[in-house]
Amino acid sequence: MKFVFDKRKICILITAVTVLLLVAWELTGAELLLGGDAEKGLLDSVNIAVSRAIGSIVSLTILVYLGYKILNPIKAPFRRSVLFCLPPICVVVNNMPIYPLITGMASVTVPWWRVLILAAECLAVGLFEETFFRGIVFVGFLNKRRETVLKRFLAIVFSSAVFGAVHLVNIFLGASPGAVILQIGYSFLIGAMCSVVLMKTSNIWICVLLHAIYNFCGALVPDCGKGTIWEPVTVTVTVIIALATLAYMVHAFFKIKKEEVDRIYQ
Repeated sequence: MKFVFDKRKICILITAVTVLLLVAWELTGAELLLGGDAEKGLLDSVNIAVSRAIGSIVSLTILVYLGYKILNPIKAPFRRSVLFCLPPICVVVNNMPIYPLITGMASVTVPWWRVLILAAECLAVGLFEETFFRGIVFVGFLNKRRETVLKRFLAIVFSSAVFGAVHLVNIFLGASPGAVILQIGYSFLIGAMCSVVLMKTSNIWICVLLHAIYNFCGALVPDCGKGTIWEPVTVTVTVIIALATLAYMVHAFFKIKKEEVDRIYQ
């Protein structure tokens, strides 16, 4: 009997199995893997890394089923895409308190393997959130709204607002309202920046790396070290880089042609 490849059924099967894996992990969690006496911060990192990695399988499966052309990691023109992303790279790297680390005002105090776990956590979060919020939500909403600059702008605003609003759940997890509002704000901006990057490059992996690096740089000292994070030099440099990159991304957005956006769907 001739085998007939049914993409829809295979994607449904992969999604169902992955959801079962996710439920099983949430019921057992990192405590079963590491033991109940493990440090809470370590347990949280491992839990987040594994759950987001499993969730990424679902979002990647959906992207394969939808057929969006954003999963080729070296899609041409790759070098031009990397050059385009130099200002966003400056933004995400600058999220690390570089000056405090150089001068000794901040330091990393945990073993190297703990830093690697944080890196894995940030990579898993970046992979899941970018494939879902940029790859599915943004690209799906943009599909019927790519004819004009205004419609593309509204697609960015809508998907970035959804991405920011999701972080409201952190209030119920114990975070302070002020911290959550700040997180919503920078999540909206990072989401908008990655949306422009995706339209320009048609490469979701660049967005994943930008997101993961941003999270890692921002969490390195709070999660794996101690000391001062924000001081006058860091604040000044951050403001300059942020404003310069904002101007660059706004200009780039208005220069994007419909033909470039269409590459995502062709």
